[in-house]
Amino acid sequence: MSFVLTLLLALLVSGQARGPWRARRRPGRSPNAVLAARVLPSEWPGEPTSPRTVDPDRFADALHTLCGTTRRDRERPWADAIRTYAAEFDVDPFLLGALVYRESRCQSQADSVEGPGIGLTQIPRDSYTGDVHDGTLHYRVRDGDRLVERALPTSRFPFGPARLATAEPNIYWSAAILRMWREQHATVDGEFAQEEHRHYVSHFVWGDRVRSDWEEERILTDRRRLLEYVGARPRMSPITWRGVPLGCPLDGCPRVILSWLGEEREDGMREHRGIDVDSLPSEPVRAVADGTVTFAGVDLPGAVEHVQISHASGYARYPQSVLGAGGRYVCIRHGEGEQAFRSCYMHLDQVAMVFGATVHRGDLVGTVGRTGMHRSAAHLHVELHTEHLEDPSVIMAGLLLGTDPEAARRARRHHRH
Repeated sequence: MSFVLTLLLALLVSGQARGPWRARRRPGRSPNAVLAARVLPSEWPGEPTSPRTVDPDRFADALHTLCGTTRRDRERPWADAIRTYAAEFDVDPFLLGALVYRESRCQSQADSVEGPGIGLTQIPRDSYTGDVHDGTLHYRVRDGDRLVERALPTSRFPFGPARLATAEPNIYWSAAILRMWREQHATVDGEFAQEEHRHYVSHFVWGDRVRSDWEEERILTDRRRLLEYVGARPRMSPITWRGVPLGCPLDGCPRVILSWLGEEREDGMREHRGIDVDSLPSEPVRAVADGTVTFAGVDLPGAVEHVQISHASGYARYPQSVLGAGGRYVCIRHGEGEQAFRSCYMHLDQVAMVFGATVHRGDLVGTVGRTGMHRSAAHLHVELHTEHLEDPSVIMAGLLLGTDPEAARRARRHHRH
């Protein structure tokens, strides 16, 4: 027996045994199986590359646009720290900026963000305390049949909770941890059971065992938005329909469809008249095509269903409690004659258009909200109308990703029979 134990110990020390450490995990997070099934990792196109050099002012402006706050004075030092420490640890500043936004919504320590970690990127400190000592982040990567120790100098800031809760040390350590995961992700993917994913940033979210790819896709969406805002990535090419080029209703496309045309609503009392697109509160909503605003106002229940609002202050007269299912919304007419159609954008928080305005593709319609909703999280509801309702998920496929689960089930049943 002592010989067997000695042999096992020797194998562990040499790095030839599998499962060489207890899996690090991020507490306080559970996968959402329903959302994760919307788009498979293989369905996403490749991610755009980052520019080799980034103008400091443009990057700061882009981060401020992504954060969507009025705190430019606060976010400029963050942008400088992101660029500085991304360069020091040789990681992508756009990925690091996306983490800041997605994990904390750009909220500082004083805002008391609650989450599964600490600070701007919600670092799960307890997951890494055993890896940090003597001013160094230690980790192992597999090299053939052996595990090789690597040591990343990280002595600028201590790895304590008080420091991680402040912006610059948090950004510094996030860059270091991203560097570790970039080098270590192939090793942990081979050592531990994983849900399918396509980027090492999933390990920043979950630790050694990735339990869902949904979180990485949202982070990568935010990265694409940053690249667009800095001018390093153009918006996706439009799709022509009925003779009109259609663009994406949100930045950072492709974006994910959450629910589809015809789904039941209000316990079957009505059907969904459009599609819902995953988005966060206050994200900019874009006109999908050139046209003219035919409605900008509110949806109300009862006999008076729709009220045009001529000035931004007029929306205050209709609080959330009195709104119908569409909430604040805008409709735009596109095209001419028999080919004309309308696009509508619902549940808006802020509305940036008025009746009769001339619109160009990509113009700001308003911001994502949850007006008219009672239970759902904020998202963008999109409708396309000709003489009847059209399906945006089909017409805008590629700009928007996702398979209607019921349609997929019907297709599988048809194929079997």
